[in-house]
Amino acid sequence: MTKKYVPVVAALLLVMVSACTSGGEIGKANPDSSATSTPQSADKLPKRPAELKVNNVDPCKLLSAAQMDQIKIAEADPEQSTVIDGTAMPGCFYSNNLTYSYIAVVATNKGVDYWLRSGGNVTAEVVNVAGYGAAQVKLIGVDNANCAVAVDVAEGQQLFMNYKPDSENKETQQQLCDKAKKAAGLALETLKTLK
Repeated sequence: MTKKYVPVVAALLLVMVSACTSGGEIGKANPDSSATSTPQSADKLPKRPAELKVNNVDPCKLLSAAQMDQIKIAEADPEQSTVIDGTAMPGCFYSNNLTYSYIAVVATNKGVDYWLRSGGNVTAEVVNVAGYGAAQVKLIGVDNANCAVAVDVAEGQQLFMNYKPDSENKETQQQLCDKAKKAAGLALETLKTLK
């Protein structure tokens, strides 16, 4: 990853990880008493159309050049991400010259239920992404900053896609989440061809 993106990625990952941890303890949902999040059950996820394991998948190959053009992405840089449970996992930072970015992560150690049961400083609701069940994840009390979806691709595995605009963003929360879902849907199309 080029040095100009490191501060942006580091800040985003710090926010997402801290939202799901308590007292610096990685992996523990923050039981914030002021939060009104109600964890959802993973059994609300629809049955997967097919299992798409993400073992050994390069996240920077999840979006083809044509797909990157479709969502106006200029570059893809590999990175290790700790956004899920504080554990380093393969990720990719897709950017449009800092106007907005996507972070794709393939997780083989945590399924979508991680988000649905976490509570704490995030809300998660079950949504559909290209026929697959997913958790749409948002920080409590923060609107129009970013939106992520974690797609239930295989038992105990997920494809995580986060969309984050720059600080001058004028998009609604729904628009942010629609963009995260669109990019995740495109990544699912590619994932089907990688098997």
